[in-house]
Amino acid sequence: MPKAFLDPHMRLSFTAILALLTMGLRPAAGLPRCPPQDELLAKAEVVVEARVKSLSIGESGLLLTENFPSRMVRADLEIKRVIKGKFLGKEATVYGAVYPPGPFRELTAMALSYGFDGRDTFEWELSRREIGDDVALFSMNACNYHKFPDGAVAPR
Repeated sequence: MPKAFLDPHMRLSFTAILALLTMGLRPAAGLPRCPPQDELLAKAEVVVEARVKSLSIGESGLLLTENFPSRMVRADLEIKRVIKGKFLGKEATVYGAVYPPGPFRELTAMALSYGFDGRDTFEWELSRREIGDDVALFSMNACNYHKFPDGAVAPR
């Protein structure tokens, strides 16, 4: 057995990493919880039925302060139909930071199931966020309405 595994500090580190991987990312106890999905749906302006064409995590390219994470999640959505509000596009790109809230497990499952008709669409609120004059994006880190098919992700 390698010496690193015999060191008590290394064993504790491996145990901590394993525990974090098992639990997954969840909001901290001090963060406010998002309202129930039915309330979010009632407040949503634009809700679409969509499929995840691609999902990636990478450097944002944004000029940020030192203590702000520069990695972003990007989901390219194929819009199947508009459920609520008005949206004329057939595609939308949604951006988010790599911390909660955000249904990252569900989006990953939906990206993997792209092409399995009947199991690859979900409902998603296109939540527009202004980031400057005449510049906006669709955000996934606000408490957005979303509804995924049963079984998209195992219960937590």
